[in-house]
Amino acid sequence: MHNRRTFLKNAALAAAAAPFIQPEEILNPVPRHIGVQLWSVREDMNKDPKGTIEAIAKMGYREVEPFGFDGGKLFGMSYDDFSKLLKDNGMSMPSTHSMMTSKAYDESKKDITDDTKKIIDNAAKYGVNYLIAPYMADDDRKKIGTMVDMFNAAGKYAKKAGVRLGYHNHDFEYTQKASDGRKIIEWLLHETNPGDLAMQMDIYWVAFAQYNALDWFKLYPGRWELCHAKDLANSEKRESIEVGDGVIDFKSIFQKSAQAGLKHFVVELEHYKTTPLEGIKKARTNLLKVV
Repeated sequence: MHNRRTFLKNAALAAAAAPFIQPEEILNPVPRHIGVQLWSVREDMNKDPKGTIEAIAKMGYREVEPFGFDGGKLFGMSYDDFSKLLKDNGMSMPSTHSMMTSKAYDESKKDITDDTKKIIDNAAKYGVNYLIAPYMADDDRKKIGTMVDMFNAAGKYAKKAGVRLGYHNHDFEYTQKASDGRKIIEWLLHETNPGDLAMQMDIYWVAFAQYNALDWFKLYPGRWELCHAKDLANSEKRESIEVGDGVIDFKSIFQKSAQAGLKHFVVELEHYKTTPLEGIKKARTNLLKVV
């Protein structure tokens, strides 16, 4: 009887998920969280968010990572409507990008501003697990001490709200130094509390800065809970291209996922050989071969 109940329960779950499952996934189930950063298809999202999300779901994606989660709307839609659109397509947004600057920190109170707290509270309300700062402006790189204070304070507030604060790198964190000679990435890794700030490694930008992701996994194990996966072209411009079409050895990198602490793999594209939608579809197919 127990086995029969289990079978019926699993059959019901499978039937409910069937509209969103691709044929190849029945034989080869996706082993980890694989999502897509919607910056990759920003023009499509701005023109037709509903049709674009439906197309992404048909590719097999179950997770998306929006950007601009700070003004009450995403792609012209309210948070409620956007969340419903994802749910209707069997998708979720476990992570999102939200710009955070030194102005998010109130020096007099030694705390983040109320507006910043509201952004974090909204992330918790809409089921976001990781609220990620996507960039550090030029002026803020000169205020790295304030930025660290902000990240520490925001990370503590986020943890209480049930959200994990994160930071996403470009190349400058690995090439630019603060006044004490440390790289910006070293400041972030040394001076923030690991329990309050997760790192989202953009593997392309690490390679662009002429570093190997594996070295950073070894130096700072467990810090890299998310990654952006895009390849580096073997060209003069060294532009980003689909995973598997460039020079980065993703298979070796992802063999060390446990050491890195990687839980979420997010496809991103900034340059296109075809169309953005075709690009992220190919990138997902290629990523599944190495993750």
